[in-house]
Amino acid sequence: MIDTVSSPVIQRPQGEATLRQESSLASQFAVKFWGVRGSVPTPTSANQRYGGNTICVEALIGDQHIIFDGGTGLVSLGYSLQQQPHPIHAHCLFTHTQWDRIQGFPFFQPAFVPHNSFSIHGGTAPNGASIKHCLTDQMLKPHFSMPMKAMRANFSFNTVIHKDSFRIADVVVETLKINDNTEAMGYRLTWQNKTLVYATDTPSEPVSREFLQFVDQADICIYDGTYSDLTYLKDQALDSSLQPWEIGAEIAQAANVKELILLHHSPIQSDDRLDQIQSSLRDRHPNVSIAREGMTRSL
Repeated sequence: MIDTVSSPVIQRPQGEATLRQESSLASQFAVKFWGVRGSVPTPTSANQRYGGNTICVEALIGDQHIIFDGGTGLVSLGYSLQQQPHPIHAHCLFTHTQWDRIQGFPFFQPAFVPHNSFSIHGGTAPNGASIKHCLTDQMLKPHFSMPMKAMRANFSFNTVIHKDSFRIADVVVETLKINDNTEAMGYRLTWQNKTLVYATDTPSEPVSREFLQFVDQADICIYDGTYSDLTYLKDQALDSSLQPWEIGAEIAQAANVKELILLHHSPIQSDDRLDQIQSSLRDRHPNVSIAREGMTRSL
């Protein structure tokens, strides 16, 4: 018996407005948050305002369309992109391949559409697997109903390494490995003297001079906020003095970062708890924000 694979019927659900529609026509550097949670999606009534999707961030920089990570927020982004009448061409930068960064990829509808194209960038997993291997494996039976070959878009795969530098057209991308345990990669993107740093899954440990240089004078630094809840820290038997949002705020100040945005929120952090953290942050560090789904920034 031959096992055949057919592409799904792609419809165009009415998703949110695209980032290009939302951002000012005068701005050619815009960022939108589609997923801000870590670990697992948390679609509960207590998380409606900040959102429950796992991590996915979209950026429009010049003429380039860039997507950071592919958590379940990528699914909503896909619905939005399906509204566009023209082919989609984007670069996807993965920090690492734990589930909260890749679990939306099999459901990313634009990947099933011919003539769309995606350039996938990512480091090597702790077990030596490439980004292509990791994305392909999670779509194998019995984990998923269709293999990656059912995706009809054009793909290219690129392995990134520690302290590398490459270009996406006129956007300069620099990399830094920021977590030896997960092999998580940070990205620094510079275009026309504007800089975005995306550095999540950062460990709770003293910050290196190398990392300070990596985020130096960034216009926006997107930083890890998983352990910003003191209760969660105690539950994990971690030193409560090492609250990463405080570390992040110190980094922002020391490195002259214009705005620090925290994401990768713990699944147990409710809207009310994140409001409390946001209020506490703003009292002491007015240039620090907590990411929520749908939030945008333009430079």
